[in-house]
Amino acid sequence: MSIQSEHRRFKPVLDLARQLDIAINPDEQALFDAGSSGFQLWCTPHDHPEGWQAIRMIPGAFSKPCEYLGSVHWQWEGEQIVALQIETTAYALAEQLPERFTDQAEPPVDDNRRTIHNRPEDIAWLIEKVTWLFEEAGVELPPVSYEGAVQAAPVPFQLALYATDGDTYVIILSPDGDPQAFCLPGYEIMHVMDIDDAGDFPLDVILSPEHDLPEPDSEPDEGPFVEQYENASRLHDDDWLEAAYEDRISGWEE
Repeated sequence: MSIQSEHRRFKPVLDLARQLDIAINPDEQALFDAGSSGFQLWCTPHDHPEGWQAIRMIPGAFSKPCEYLGSVHWQWEGEQIVALQIETTAYALAEQLPERFTDQAEPPVDDNRRTIHNRPEDIAWLIEKVTWLFEEAGVELPPVSYEGAVQAAPVPFQLALYATDGDTYVIILSPDGDPQAFCLPGYEIMHVMDIDDAGDFPLDVILSPEHDLPEPDSEPDEGPFVEQYENASRLHDDDWLEAAYEDRISGWEE
């Protein structure tokens, strides 16, 4: 076994990746950008990992709208390829959802955002695509190696904003909710943010001002300022607030 023979063994994989080059091939399965010892993967609006539903993509210089996701490199021991070294870096998540994601590999303990490096969802999607590519090329898939990401505790709920020309609506999603599943025809997902507590609001339904929330047990104490305002309004007296404030700071009311 030699370096040359190892390159020949993996040549069918790179040849197929070049046929499925995202830069020139509009086919939905064309998500690759091959190099000499591995390849990159890109995702599209129709084929992406979980959590990318709200990400906007454009074609740029490529054959279709896409965003970079990760890379695969041959891992060598001497003259033998023993594994695939994979990594993902979801730049688009940090750029478009900065309140939820950070480009720091290890976020500080007081930062509840998730890192964009080797997210489990991205790794799972990438491995699925790599496995398919090797099967189609007729090459046995080597072991896959990657570094685990340091993640903050998951946030239980998400608030999603949807919009179209002249109209918007919001939905509080349950922990396993998919924002795309609640996007009505003609609308777009404009924003998704994590929230800690949904309160008394219902989950997975369109929220509107007419939604019935529980009534408070008792009326709040309005206090003397409210009473003075109501009396002054009836008398059309605009000087009531200034007089009340002067009385308060002068101690006249004591």
